[in-house]
Amino acid sequence: MKQANKPARAVLAAVALTGLAGLTATATAQSAVQMYGVLDVWAGRSQTTAAGPATQVANSGGLQTSFWGFAGTEDLGGGLRTIFALEGYILPDTGVGGRTPTDAMFARNAYVGLQGSAGELKLGRVLNPLFVSTALANPFGGSIRLAPLLNHAWAAPLRTVYGDTSWDNTLMYTAPAMAGLKVATYASLGETAQGASAHNLGATANFDHGPWFATVSGQRVRIGPGMTSIGETEQKTWFAGGSYNAGVAKLFASLGGSNNVRPDSHTRTGQAGVSVPAGQGSVMVSWAHTRTGAPGLAATRRNTGAVGYDYFASKRTDLYVVVQTDKLSTANFAKTYAVGMRLKY
Repeated sequence: MKQANKPARAVLAAVALTGLAGLTATATAQSAVQMYGVLDVWAGRSQTTAAGPATQVANSGGLQTSFWGFAGTEDLGGGLRTIFALEGYILPDTGVGGRTPTDAMFARNAYVGLQGSAGELKLGRVLNPLFVSTALANPFGGSIRLAPLLNHAWAAPLRTVYGDTSWDNTLMYTAPAMAGLKVATYASLGETAQGASAHNLGATANFDHGPWFATVSGQRVRIGPGMTSIGETEQKTWFAGGSYNAGVAKLFASLGGSNNVRPDSHTRTGQAGVSVPAGQGSVMVSWAHTRTGAPGLAATRRNTGAVGYDYFASKRTDLYVVVQTDKLSTANFAKTYAVGMRLKY
């Protein structure tokens, strides 16, 4: 879908089919709006350690959380343009909007902003750059369910990172890229009776040059998912990861940690993975280990591994199969088998 306030002179280029990229426009476009999204459905056996018995499922969001959205730009002249995006999650297995019943209509992104030679400014609900960093540093991408790293970091009931994968009431500034380095700083205003102290802060730096990619991210969370459910008052999280594309294989590694206030506890998570081209697709392998400790309590350990094959039927459609194992030192050994399909439009 495209609208213009002047006769169109050029066609807007393709948008972020992976869901992690944004909108791009030709230099001659005056204004444009594009619709896009991802539909991902999988079926199989689902089980998570410490979360009850296995179930047979047909679920949404195997390799990527399904979403839809539209975004646009307007050229203001002098190299400056306005940007906006509205993106909402959807569960195609049931047709319900949102990841959960409490999600807003546009829970992924809902922002306006400015973009120019001095960088980019976004205001609204914005995808959390720390989540993007974890997605880029493992072979399973942004899969919260099947990627061992993201399952440890973002999935209930054993998540190690608090706050949502998108932040409300956010001001985010991204500096212009320099020699492959891009830095973003962001703040989520709490807008609560607690005043100025009830807000979240974060910063991320990404380096992307040739076969190398590296990311470093940190955040301090005082409001959001995970905080109110267990009485936390603050969590500080850091994450470092990256990849190297050797041609015959792409290697991934990451290390991260969190420190919680009241109750006092901390986590450390390491992850290693590899993606190997095979036929018209790639073999993906990843393993994540998390150690959780608290004063006066014995440490717990969680190990999650996954191996899968992603077959690229076309540029927009892929078919995948994944086997995942999951074990908390104080709970059951869990196994998940998934066969799915992802359509990017």
